[in-house]
Amino acid sequence: MLQEKDSKQSYLIKQPLQKTWVLWLALGLACFLLFGDAYAFDNPMALQSTIQSEMNLNNVQFNMLYSIYSAPNIILPFFGGILIDKIGVRISILIFSSILILGQTVVVIGGYTLSYGTMLAGRCIFGIGSESLNAAQAAIMSQWFQGGQVSLALGLCLSIPKLGSAMNSLVSPIIQANHGDLGFTFLIGLFIVIFSWGCGLALIYLDKKNEELMEIWKQTNPEQEKREEKKEELMQQEMSLQIKKSETTESDRSESLLNDDDDDDENDDEDEEEQENVHEAKEEIKLSDLKNLDGSYWILSCIIMLSEALFVPFLDNGNAFFQIKFGFSQQSAGVLLTIPYVFAACVTPFVGIYSDKIRQRSLLIVLTTVIFIVTHLCLLLIYCDIACGVSALPLLSLGICYSFYSAILIPSIPLVVKASMIGTAFGLLGVMQNTALALFPLITGSIYNSHLINEQGELDPFQGYVYQSYFFVGVSCFNFVIAISLYLFDKNGSKKLSRLKSKSK
Repeated sequence: MLQEKDSKQSYLIKQPLQKTWVLWLALGLACFLLFGDAYAFDNPMALQSTIQSEMNLNNVQFNMLYSIYSAPNIILPFFGGILIDKIGVRISILIFSSILILGQTVVVIGGYTLSYGTMLAGRCIFGIGSESLNAAQAAIMSQWFQGGQVSLALGLCLSIPKLGSAMNSLVSPIIQANHGDLGFTFLIGLFIVIFSWGCGLALIYLDKKNEELMEIWKQTNPEQEKREEKKEELMQQEMSLQIKKSETTESDRSESLLNDDDDDDENDDEDEEEQENVHEAKEEIKLSDLKNLDGSYWILSCIIMLSEALFVPFLDNGNAFFQIKFGFSQQSAGVLLTIPYVFAACVTPFVGIYSDKIRQRSLLIVLTTVIFIVTHLCLLLIYCDIACGVSALPLLSLGICYSFYSAILIPSIPLVVKASMIGTAFGLLGVMQNTALALFPLITGSIYNSHLINEQGELDPFQGYVYQSYFFVGVSCFNFVIAISLYLFDKNGSKKLSRLKSKSK
């Protein structure tokens, strides 16, 4: 009996960690790997009024703290997964998470010395590490969940870290009110980044141990390994076409693949080659592939770019906006701004599960742009002399917007490109997104500054934010027009976004 127990224990010890409950521990560590990143990224947003008053900054200068973050990432996607491929995903996580610590440390120094230039340098360093760490996190989770549930894993990795932004919005104004020192408030952000760095170390250890156990398991279970390799080939093809789809049965997978008429003429050898070329979550741009991206991709990418520009740059100035427009204090505005982050984190997984069942992604994309219009119209038209709860309603709809963005818009990219070009498609999308995130804060800041003085020659911050809202409404309407064109283009063309059909094998 004892010998049998020892035998079972020996077998369990040799089980790869990704085939045990440790798989979910690794997923949790991966989510918290970016928790500190999200917290520190939005540090300036929660302290906008304090930063601008203590450092004597206008809105353009303040928004430069976000533009400088995105600027280097306009170039980085052209290199994408090359560095990760060369040095390995574990070393990449260690290096990029360490760069985050360095960047936030420089920001802390800038906060203590009230040096604007130092803070800009820190934010630039932080941005270099942040975007690369996101790619490394997606890459390692794709490896852990390559046998199934990769869509659920990547969805959680996208939504859970947003709670870090919510925590920052809630906690940072309170810390600032109690201690009155920008450097100390940024220092708390540094501690949380270090916590995430520790989660990265734990994930690296688990991944190393899992790799060792996997080698042993392959040697002792060669037949089962062959069966799982076949499953992984099917899973990888599905991942390339339906990244956000949740766990389904093996028969469901074979019936839910996108029906692409262009692929029907390809033989089996070409299909296998395409599967081998699928890029696993690393955004590497191949310039030779650009000519093969059709109109659906370019229109969809524009919609995604503008949608993110309607969400992130607004919230970057959200704390000051709610102070001026709705009469909240910096601390109470911070509490209010947790709403879109928390709501999006809770709703996104459910939207992702049911979006494929509706099978009308092009209409859902149009709906997303309509919700953006309604949201920014409400932010423009609603007015309160004193802090009022009705101002929270647009933040709820903004959370819905981000849920649709995460679960419908982003997962639609693999549906309009071939599997072999997914890396190029996402890499180029990253360039477009970071270009928007670098330019839009400067544009909105310039609009605010140019309308800061009213007709009577008096300083009027309220008027500045009103004109800023006009701009967001205009961009929302333009985005809606582009979404309508995508719907018509898809309906009268390939219908890749309009339906999902079974594909005969």
